[in-house]
Amino acid sequence: MIEEVLTGALLGLLMASVFVSGGALIMTPYLKAESRLVKFVATRGRPTLMVLSIVGVIYVLWSVIGAIYGLLFIIIDNRNSQNGLGSPNLIFTLLILILPISVTVLVLYTKRVIFFRVLPIILIFGGIFGWMMPYILR
Repeated sequence: MIEEVLTGALLGLLMASVFVSGGALIMTPYLKAESRLVKFVATRGRPTLMVLSIVGVIYVLWSVIGAIYGLLFIIIDNRNSQNGLGSPNLIFTLLILILPISVTVLVLYTKRVIFFRVLPIILIFGGIFGWMMPYILR
């Protein structure tokens, strides 16, 4: 049980690094010197400390999400361990893929402009948690 949770947390840290770097690339064109967000951050004290705090919180949140997925894998693997969709655990992979599919639909519906920028992060999420996690934990 500890192995699954730690593996999930480590994969969460991997996803956090993808999320932070990809998020920075997505947000860069929208951050101008005259934007309200930049002015807000600049007037609140140390912008570097604020950005590093946000990045730190993102890493912690993704590692917690990964640990939860590790626990979910334990629960599902004990009850069902059928192969399918190129994964050693079909049900786990299908449950994990619900989130990226819904985010993809949401992004397509609301912000079609950034869809191709967000799509790699969504696909990497599905790959890390939907396929990589079951193979590592088997």
